[in-house]
Amino acid sequence: MAAGLQITKAEINATSGTVARSVFAVLSDVLEFKAWLDTVSANDLETTYGFATAEAADLKSAFADLADLAGIFNGSAAANTLPHDYRVFAKRLIGTGLY
Repeated sequence: MAAGLQITKAEINATSGTVARSVFAVLSDVLEFKAWLDTVSANDLETTYGFATAEAADLKSAFADLADLAGIFNGSAAANTLPHDYRVFAKRLIGTGLY
């Protein structure tokens, strides 16, 4: 027997179920927020909400990419045939140096 904690079937089931549930919930949230964001122009983000032009563009681009991922996940969109880094704009929303 190895030293330290022993991984159990229950822990594997709990972790895998929690992670899967989180993915479903987050991608649903992405689509819901993207639907709202689509009703707001970049100009409105700037004038009404105080975003800089580049920030408004990053926000719209990030959620376009995240919605693409959600669409691939739920089967409503096809994956790109060419490699695409979906993290580019989303990383700008969470601070520098985190990912």
